[in-house]
Amino acid sequence: MKKNTLFITLILALLSNFLSYGQEKQQPVKTDTVNGKVIKYMNLSKDAYQNMQASKSRIISHLEEEHRLFVSDLKTELKEYIIRLNKSIADGDLGQGKADQLKTEYAENIAMQIAAHRKKIDGEIEFTKIRTSISSDDIGASSIEISTEKGIEINIGTFHKNKKEILTTSGFTLGAGFNFMNGEGLGIKDFSYENNNYFSLGYQWQTAISKNHKWRMNYGVTYQSQKTELNGNRIFSPNTDNTQVVGIGFDVKDAKFRQDQLVFPFQLEYGGNSKKEYEDGRIRYNQWNKWKVGIGGFVGFNMSSRLKLRYEENGRDIKQATVNAFDTNPFVYGIDAYVGRDNFTFFGRMNLNNVFKSDSVDAQYVSFGIRLQ
Repeated sequence: MKKNTLFITLILALLSNFLSYGQEKQQPVKTDTVNGKVIKYMNLSKDAYQNMQASKSRIISHLEEEHRLFVSDLKTELKEYIIRLNKSIADGDLGQGKADQLKTEYAENIAMQIAAHRKKIDGEIEFTKIRTSISSDDIGASSIEISTEKGIEINIGTFHKNKKEILTTSGFTLGAGFNFMNGEGLGIKDFSYENNNYFSLGYQWQTAISKNHKWRMNYGVTYQSQKTELNGNRIFSPNTDNTQVVGIGFDVKDAKFRQDQLVFPFQLEYGGNSKKEYEDGRIRYNQWNKWKVGIGGFVGFNMSSRLKLRYEENGRDIKQATVNAFDTNPFVYGIDAYVGRDNFTFFGRMNLNNVFKSDSVDAQYVSFGIRLQ
């Protein structure tokens, strides 16, 4: 589990650095030496000046769009608040006089927020006009956002913010569960319970395929690790021509067989959502606190197969690893189904391909657990 956590941390760190790399400062500043002293001065060439003005125009446009979205969000918030108050009046829970007072107070607060934000934006615009250097950070930053409501989400600039309707969203997926092999002469009882683990980390896109966004298509790329351990001091024999279940002949502490794979999942999903219409015409769908169910499959390939043994010999703790010495199939494919709420789902999946080739032991992976997607 520590290795999996380290792997996730490394992936997120690399991704964060990648996003930061695209935000390097681009300043038309030159360095020179005058009378033995290093000085910096502005490059006032025609191209540099035009680039500077173009960058300023983009920043100002970005700021104006930010204010427009801010105002639209607050107006929508006020509209929804008035609707709730009117419902309370109709239900007899609130008097008309008190409701009018609350509406006025709320509207005044909204107006104050809009005025303060306008002042803030105007100040940033004036500062942009007189700046002598421009960074791409000022145009639109990228970020990695992690929350219980949205999961792990990447935001690059403001690409999605001002679109009227967003059909495709994306984010990380993370899964963990129990794993075993099923086949002729093999079943769940042949495996130990503590060392049979499934783990996955991937990136998924989701595209709405119906007008109300209740039908969705999921697709992406996933790294998965499938670990199994036969009980009774048995292993899958290291043999590239004929892998079988054999006894070791001595007691072992661990006899873990693991495969690392890269797969491309695809699923058809149906689930609820809540629709929100903004004052400026934008429409957003939120799946928070809604149930969903999905079914699909996956295809991919096996990256590595390894057997790790740990046993004691003459009072010494011995560790032994055998890598890629098994009669395994290079390609993997299977079916996947899940049901869940919010970003959490309970999944079950089964490989349709044999782990090993036809002359070897008959075995197919079966996995089930919890997935964040």
